[in-house]
Amino acid sequence: MGLEQLTATILDEAKKESASAVSAADAERRKMLGEAKAAAEKARMGAEAKTAEFVESQRRERIAWARIEAKRATNEARESVVNGAIEEVFEEMRAFPKSREYPKFLNALVAHGLKELGNPTAVVHVRKGDRKHLKNGKHSVKDDLDEWGGCIVESGDGSVRIDLTFSALLEQRREPLRKRLYEALFKPSAQEGKPKRGKGGKGE
Repeated sequence: MGLEQLTATILDEAKKESASAVSAADAERRKMLGEAKAAAEKARMGAEAKTAEFVESQRRERIAWARIEAKRATNEARESVVNGAIEEVFEEMRAFPKSREYPKFLNALVAHGLKELGNPTAVVHVRKGDRKHLKNGKHSVKDDLDEWGGCIVESGDGSVRIDLTFSALLEQRREPLRKRLYEALFKPSAQEGKPKRGKGGKGE
């Protein structure tokens, strides 16, 4: 084989090897590019999923917070209404001593206290000006109460006191009164929620 032919052969083989290397490199490049695109797409989808999950989480959290706030506001409004109604009752009780019925009511309280104490010679404490309303009895009377009305019945030695003042009576009944007001104002009636009936007697 001559030198020229050998050189041509070597060049031809070099060209073929170079072409093969270029082809392999191109295939590797395409493979890497494909893998990079797939990884980028996977990362994008993952990011979108996390973003959607975060947005949904925030939405649920805000809805839950809004419900809590709405419930709190509703409870506060109901509490305000009930407290207002209780104050109206208290105001009526404050005005009650000026009524015609008060002397009879006061004597009934005194009689109840004396009976509960079991001592007819007890000491009865009333407001100034209420002494004149009391019926004569074995008990002694002191008009030294600073109260709206009512009385305190006390044993002679002061060891036992039965508080029948309006303040005490109302405090004893505050929670039952609150419960009754809640039920009266906010408890659904028995008719609510029932389907309306047409003329034929069947639900519409």
